[in-house]
Amino acid sequence: MIELLGVGIPDARGQWLMRGVCARFEPGVLTAVVAPMASERDALLDAVAGHAIPGEGRVWVGQLPLMRETRARVRARVADVGPATRFTPGRSALWNTLVTRGRTLAGLLRLPRRAERETALGALVAVGLRPRGQPVSALTPAERVRVGLARAVIWRVSAIVLREVDVTLGVEAAAVLGVARALARVHRLVVVASVSSLALAHAHADRVVVLGNGRLVFDGCARESEDELADRSVMA
Repeated sequence: MIELLGVGIPDARGQWLMRGVCARFEPGVLTAVVAPMASERDALLDAVAGHAIPGEGRVWVGQLPLMRETRARVRARVADVGPATRFTPGRSALWNTLVTRGRTLAGLLRLPRRAERETALGALVAVGLRPRGQPVSALTPAERVRVGLARAVIWRVSAIVLREVDVTLGVEAAAVLGVARALARVHRLVVVASVSSLALAHAHADRVVVLGNGRLVFDGCARESEDELADRSVMA
């Protein structure tokens, strides 16, 4: 579980991107974070992923509070998947999936064991990829996100942050959200995805968190959010 208690995140100029946000993200649930501004969506995901120390309030990842002293440990528990996900571009999807955090296969000075290779292949198949040996640089953005999701499973993280799904993936966004939702349920992961479209959130998330002007506007079941937010102008 990841919990935000009165969390505020300022930008580099000291202006509040979000403030006073209380939310809880449970294992097995895909939560869509929606806000008019990408900076607001990023602020919440940065707090969840351990990239931003709150200016006020507290973030808990499991039993671990997010502080400067614990940030590295928090980030080790959360896989951040999106446009900035780092891969070795000349290597294959399988190779990039097998790589462990902070260490490459070359650094291990050995070839992967058969069981490791089979586990990685299984993770790639589970996210809808059948590796063909081409480098990651030749994959589409949606395929690269799927590699990131497979690697998160291999890393055995407790949470996945999925960034700007519809903005970066277009028509592939719904399919990728479907994969992330399945991973959340099968592996009991916390999955938090930022999207710009309420309609996409309604259709493909279990839960929706909506920010407006940096404040929490709605937090609840995706099915209920459509009617609840129908007459509001938070996404105008």
